[in-house]
Amino acid sequence: MTGRRLLLLVVSGLAALLLTVTGTFWGIVAVEGRSQTVFPGVSADGLDLGGLNRAECLEAVAGLERKLWQTPLTLVHGSKSWRVELGDLGLAIEGEKIADEALEAGRSGFFVSQWLERGEISRNGLKLSLSVSLEEPRFTTVIEEITAEITRPPVDAGYHIAEDDTVHIIPHQDGYQVDHGRLKECIIQQLETGRPAPVSVPLVRVAPGYTTSDVEAMNLTGLLAEFGTGYDPELVNRSYNISVAAGALNNLLIPPGEIVSFNRIVGPRSSEAGYRTAPVIIENQFQEGIGGGVCQVSSTLYNAVVLANLEVLERKNHSLPVTYVPIGRDATVVYGAIDFRFRNNTAGYLYLKTAAANGRVSVKIFGDQRNHPRVEIKSWVTETLEPRVTFENDANLVKGEQVVKQAGLRGYRAKAERWVWRDGETQKEPLPASFYHPVPEIIAVGTREPVPVLIAPPEDGAPNGISDAGDPSSPPVVPPQEEPASPGEM
Repeated sequence: MTGRRLLLLVVSGLAALLLTVTGTFWGIVAVEGRSQTVFPGVSADGLDLGGLNRAECLEAVAGLERKLWQTPLTLVHGSKSWRVELGDLGLAIEGEKIADEALEAGRSGFFVSQWLERGEISRNGLKLSLSVSLEEPRFTTVIEEITAEITRPPVDAGYHIAEDDTVHIIPHQDGYQVDHGRLKECIIQQLETGRPAPVSVPLVRVAPGYTTSDVEAMNLTGLLAEFGTGYDPELVNRSYNISVAAGALNNLLIPPGEIVSFNRIVGPRSSEAGYRTAPVIIENQFQEGIGGGVCQVSSTLYNAVVLANLEVLERKNHSLPVTYVPIGRDATVVYGAIDFRFRNNTAGYLYLKTAAANGRVSVKIFGDQRNHPRVEIKSWVTETLEPRVTFENDANLVKGEQVVKQAGLRGYRAKAERWVWRDGETQKEPLPASFYHPVPEIIAVGTREPVPVLIAPPEDGAPNGISDAGDPSSPPVVPPQEEPASPGEM
């Protein structure tokens, strides 16, 4: 055989092969153009998808999903186990994805690649993964319910204040919870590779917000200062306001350097906030107002702050002296106008513990008791201001009559100092001075003319021999007037 003839035979064979493959390809395209179905041998979790179109694939996968919903799954942890149906865990099969993968099998790439892939599917089959998911929050909710006995929340470290005011640290406790992400991955992996077997529940440690070392670093070692004032528990509204304000300050934790605002912590004094009407000082007079009694709490706190040797930033006295603290040691507050503020100028945390019961409100300040100095407060009057007396005309009173409408009160100027004993020496620090306004005495003076009393002449035969015309020389009889009220009576 010559070389020329051999070349012709090779070319003829290649042409025949090309025609055969091309014809097969176009035949496939023509068939698929009429109806695209899954090639035989394609399955998902034992579900045969061969010969199904897209709609039939979605329907078959949906049936498989309903079947798997009722499939029980066993969860284990140590000696404990729980059984739960996959449907309860929010099992869902991605039907669209499986249908797309099934129809795409044997149809990707150049026609030669498709032809080879279809041959492989025909000979050995193609098993698709289930492409399942476990929907939130259903999965997490059910897992937390059934595994509650092996989980626990973390417990922060804290302090316990004993009755003798000693401070004890409560150690923290780590928490444990199910690692939902890892558990979900294990369940899905088993579902996508075969029937589910018992799955071990993984736990993860949960750290508390405050560890024992965190609390130790706060340096709350003991009581720095305490101050209390008395009140009349029979004044129900005022007593209630005192308890509400004191409760707002209770358990307050103050980091180093933080500024504490009484108004910010206690909040507005309003009926919506639970406060009641009680006497308050308004324009140098005691009047009924919402929140009466709150200033006693701020004054009690002020004295405790001074005794704890803390930095006072803002303090104002009442316009009139109050009875529950020595003069020069009160601190009035008005929400949105007058505040009491102080700074934690120590290197550690501060903790406030307040109480209001049985006619006494108290404030205790805990902190780093180590090297805490002895502190006292001295206050005294520097000037006494006598009240002036003013007179006001009053047409309701008869001329010559006088009544004290407002009793006068002395005013005062007062100073206060903080005495600190440290290293055998006494340091004296001036505290904010106080000025209490004198209240003038107001006397009402009558301006009304007295009404003359006319005596009718007696009839004939009247006693005392008075004639009908009367005796013009006899003075009229006037009924006695009441004595003027004594000062202070209203």
